[in-house]
Amino acid sequence: MNQSEKEKIVDILQKNFFGAHLATCDGTHPRVRPVAPILEDDLSIWVATHCSSKKVPQIRNNPKIALSFLEPGGAKVALVTGEAEIVEDLEAKKRVWKIAPLDLSRFFPDGQESPDYCLLKVTVKRIEWRDSWTREISIFKPS
Repeated sequence: MNQSEKEKIVDILQKNFFGAHLATCDGTHPRVRPVAPILEDDLSIWVATHCSSKKVPQIRNNPKIALSFLEPGGAKVALVTGEAEIVEDLEAKKRVWKIAPLDLSRFFPDGQESPDYCLLKVTVKRIEWRDSWTREISIFKPS
């Protein structure tokens, strides 16, 4: 993958984070819910969540996840598959809090040190993406 393609993927993910959907497994049943992933330029993906959320034990039982990012109208899309891990490290929580595109204090009024604030760190295994209706789906696999 060249740098231009990576920049296109980052652009799709960053511009369409709001209303992204996360799929986890609950036993043998898929569970999908809206999330607002936090994306870094190196394709690191984080999801801020409540430790009490149902997705936390689902990920502990089966870390395989999928994330979908879809531009309104559907021309640009990215489908991420990978694995998530629960991160409760305070320094990581503080760092991600600062880069989040949403005001996380709306969801965690006790702030960065809230005992119910944790992160999901997504390890990307594959991204299927396109940046227009006329483009075929491309596959990105990190090295």
